[in-house]
Amino acid sequence: MFLENRKVFILISFGFFVHGLVLKAAFDIYFSSPIDNGMTPILSTNSSPAKRLVLFVADGLRAEGIFGENQTENAPNLNKIKETRGSWGIAHTRVPTESRPGHVALLGGIYEDPAALLKGWKVNPVDFDSVINQSRNAWCWGGPSIINMFNRDDLPHIHLHSYEPSLEDFGNNNTIGLDSWVFDKVETFIQQQKTCDLCEFKQKRNLFFLHLLGIDTAGHAFKPNSLEYKKNIRFVDENIAQIEQLFERVFPDKSTSYVFTADHGMTNWGSHGSGSDHETKTPLITWGAGIKIDKKRKDVQQIDIAPLLSALIGINYPINSLGRLPVDYIETSQDNLAEMMISNVLQLMETFNIKRNRRMRNAIRFVPFQGVTREALESRINHLKYLSSSQHFDSLKVETEKIIDFLIEGSDYYHNYYQLPILISITVGIVAWIIYLATFNVSIPQNTSHGKIVTYIEVLVFVPLYLNALYLSIVQSLPMMYYVYFLFPIFMVQILVRRHVYILEALRQVKRSGFREALVQFLVYFLGLRLLVQGFHNRKSLSIVIYLILASVFYSKSLRRHTNRQQKTVWIVCCVIVSIFPFLPQMTTTFNTSSYLSGYILWCIAAYKFIMNRLKSSKIICVQYGMMVLTPLYTLSVEYGLVASDSPLKSVAFIWSFTPIVAILFSPVQVFSRLSSIFIGFGTFYLMVTSNYENLFLFFYMCLLYVWLILENRCFHCENWGEVEFKRAFERDKSQQNDDFRRAFFFVVLIFIGFFGTGNIASLNSFDPMWVRCFLTIFSPFKMAGLILLRIMVPFLFTSCAYRAVNLFCKSNTLNMFCIVLMFSDLMLLELLYYITNIGSWLEIGMSLSKFIIMEAFVIILLILYGFAYLLTTTSVKM
Repeated sequence: MFLENRKVFILISFGFFVHGLVLKAAFDIYFSSPIDNGMTPILSTNSSPAKRLVLFVADGLRAEGIFGENQTENAPNLNKIKETRGSWGIAHTRVPTESRPGHVALLGGIYEDPAALLKGWKVNPVDFDSVINQSRNAWCWGGPSIINMFNRDDLPHIHLHSYEPSLEDFGNNNTIGLDSWVFDKVETFIQQQKTCDLCEFKQKRNLFFLHLLGIDTAGHAFKPNSLEYKKNIRFVDENIAQIEQLFERVFPDKSTSYVFTADHGMTNWGSHGSGSDHETKTPLITWGAGIKIDKKRKDVQQIDIAPLLSALIGINYPINSLGRLPVDYIETSQDNLAEMMISNVLQLMETFNIKRNRRMRNAIRFVPFQGVTREALESRINHLKYLSSSQHFDSLKVETEKIIDFLIEGSDYYHNYYQLPILISITVGIVAWIIYLATFNVSIPQNTSHGKIVTYIEVLVFVPLYLNALYLSIVQSLPMMYYVYFLFPIFMVQILVRRHVYILEALRQVKRSGFREALVQFLVYFLGLRLLVQGFHNRKSLSIVIYLILASVFYSKSLRRHTNRQQKTVWIVCCVIVSIFPFLPQMTTTFNTSSYLSGYILWCIAAYKFIMNRLKSSKIICVQYGMMVLTPLYTLSVEYGLVASDSPLKSVAFIWSFTPIVAILFSPVQVFSRLSSIFIGFGTFYLMVTSNYENLFLFFYMCLLYVWLILENRCFHCENWGEVEFKRAFERDKSQQNDDFRRAFFFVVLIFIGFFGTGNIASLNSFDPMWVRCFLTIFSPFKMAGLILLRIMVPFLFTSCAYRAVNLFCKSNTLNMFCIVLMFSDLMLLELLYYITNIGSWLEIGMSLSKFIIMEAFVIILLILYGFAYLLTTTSVKM
């Protein structure tokens, strides 16, 4: 027993380490922090075209909201400015399309440090420079989660004003209240300051930043095509005109620049975070001092706005900025524009030189970007200055764009200098880990000796490898994590060498069972795993996987022999029905009463049949059923506005939904009773966080799990299986069978179907905060994320509990089964690691990253879920 528990502990601990390492490596390979230190600030220009700047950021406003067909009436003032006295275009954002990363790009000119994901995009792990820092004075008004992140050092020239977080209420019908607060505060402030003559308010190079969150709130609550969303846009448009008039009265020198844009857009279903066009295309309208009047659309990247803001008021470019100055937006003299462009080049060259010098100093064999030397680069800079002094401005513009492209690509090259070695190293480590899993529980003869040759190999081969890896890492001054990346594959291969007898024994077992049969099974599972990976790109491929497991009742010897025609028919029917759901629309977050009630009625009928036929003696399950039956009364009341956002019923909802879950622990531990209690217990919560056909899906999904239990039970002729208790021990020393791979494959497929079947796609924008409107509407990212995560986990948990029951019937070794599951999962994870990209469209970048993260989380959560399923199925509390 002790040795068995020790093996379990080793496997789980090592599994967490490996997958945590792979996740960290993926960020370091593709999305390591862009922030560097040591650069010298570069002044944009000595002759700024404007003295002050007013920046409006409409949170959550997509470009189509004011530029699209039949949308111009939403913002008549801004559209008139666009057509008559300003410049405009589309600002293309980068994933994740969240508020914080968007503002970091707008004001810092960089893409967010990926490590901020772990802190909910609320805190950047590393300080970064911004336009606000570089301004002489800055006044900022808006939401606390955005405004308060720009003055962590309490600098005296930055003045922040934010409202209370409790105002960010997605359930409040009056979403313009947030923006009204901002406009009122700005107007009051200016009225108070306009009489002073020598105060800091009247100085040059000042920045006024208005963060407007109302549009984002309206989009989440009512969706972007709603009247509320459009009403909020019109309100912002009207008040921008008033703010402009106020500034022009206080500052009649005509030296104020105005910039209007958004941090991110929003999907039709009221979400954001990923890379669709509606999320990544935001409006950019500029007017006032220093702005060229041009009706032509001029698109920019979002990080290009930071150097534009800097150049307009003549401050330093943010030192970490990777943006290029959009010169077509600026109206100034040719000499001044040339100075701005050269300054932009010099600022980017500072970043380029810092990254290059770091690699050049430490690399054993330094390979310069495109073979360009320092002297050649300085020559190109001198050539730019010559073109400026000789007033060859057209040539200067062309050469500036070329060298900026070179500097940005070069900075990326040096930033990712060790990308390929790390990727190869991690790949070798994962492959070795998968082989380790395959042989983890292989039994070998007791008298088998490892032999002295293994010791010689470790001394003569692995010791030098470790020393060389350490020496190369130290000499090149690599970060500490790089040591782990390069030592990881050596360690894993060493483990395999030590376990060579297990590997040989596993090959003998394959030979005894027949290489042909093993090859056929390998091809089936390989095809299934490929289709599951393809499901990240196209959900319809999951239907093919369902048909693959449907056919198992014909190609699996055990299922074909031990199940009758009726059982096969029911299995086929359930599989066919479930296969329909991947063809349904990907996102249907709007409330559909008929779909919701259809699923609810089927749940109630099935649960009632369970209780009447099998569970008459369980009062706990009857109470759970009664609570589930009453739940839609509250859910529908919330949906139709009968329950206010601040109603005390919201607090009661937490108790009401989680009480049936806690009651599971008091239900009988017999398989049928406990599984029914789990399904019904989570039903109350699920009915509060769904809005469409999810209830229908989960009903048929549970039917499929139930039929799977029957089929697997028939293979082992377990009589009265519903009365078997979950506490019965498994056969710990049972060797792996072919059917174990089939069951593990079923488990992985069903987990995937549970996630993708309800319309979720591998994207951050798949999850709507309005799902939790029955519990809370005031913006609270971690509470919302917790409830949404539990909602997503419900099908996973059902499958884990059913899988545990299957293992109980088959008397399978749990450790064996999970080694197989992890093998399948890690093969898919390895493929998705190579799908990640940091180039191309924002949609490609965002989707590639989110798919990998979901798969990585899937592998790690499986370990946690099965442990939780063990507690749910075995824990029994006496009343």
